Formats: sequence, structure tokens, C-alpha cells
Amino acid sequence: MKKFLLFILFPVVISADAQTQKPKASAPAETSLPKITVSLAGFKGGSITTDILSNIIDSAVTARDSKGATYEVVRFRVLYKFKSTYDDPETGQKKTFDDMRTNDFTNTTVISELWRQSIKDNIKKGDEMIVDNVIVKLKNGTKLMAPTVTFKVI
Repeated sequence: MKKFLLFILFPVVISADAQTQKPKASAPAETSLPKITVSLAGFKGGSITTDILSNIIDSAVTARDSKGATYEVVRFRVLYKFKSTYDDPETGQKKTFDDMRTNDFTNTTVISELWRQSIKDNIKKGDEMIVDNVIVKLKNGTKLMAPTVTFKVI
């Protein structure tokens, strides 16, 4: 009878022990993505004067991580928002509306000369320049989209 009880209880004890074992922790991911910031002449967006934007517009778009390492910018998009006015032919009144221009730049870190000159010639308070869709190449060749940078002209 003793052997019979041992025979019945033994599988229960093994089963109970298997249930109480803690699962093994998975190894931490070795490839964490860097936190990248995009800037134009060191400016990372925000409110900016017409003079400063006119001066930094000729600078390259740069991408850096929190440790200061730079990354190759593969492409980016510039959106320029501004107010336009026109004479309404029906009423003869001047009307204002929101307008926007956009262009993609590939295999360069600098906005084209035509765009830069147009912005310099027309920049005014209330305009907004957005640099988005910034694709950077990491050291291992992986491409990553970086955060958008917005400049609001004050």
C-alpha cells in the first residue's frame, strides 16, 4: 500500500514542481534605436524670427543622436505654409487664404537654391516651415524616419 501511495503521489509532486518554476527572462534587445533629433544650423524648431530663418535656410539638415553622433540624411521634405491674398473679382475685396508649398529633397542635405531664395524673398511673420519625412541611415545601414521639425516665424 505504501508503494501504491508513493506511485500515485510522485507524479503529482513532479507536476506541482513544474508549475512553480519561474519562466526564464528573455535577453534584452541588443539593437535599440537611437533617439534622433533633426536640426537646421543647430536650431531644432520652435519660434524663430524672419532674420534668423533667412540666415539658417542655407544650412544643411542634420541628424544627431543624444550622444552627438551624426547620421546621414537620405531624404527630407520641406513644407512652407504662408498667407496669400487675392482680389475677389465678384466683390472687389481683398481676401486672404492659407497656402502651402512642398518639395521632397533626395540625396542632399540642403534645400535647393530656388527654394532657399524664394523663402528669403517672401518670408514674413506667421509663416511656418516644416521639415518632415526625414529619412536617416544608421551606422548598420538601416534606414529610420526621424522626427519632424517645425519653425514658426514670429
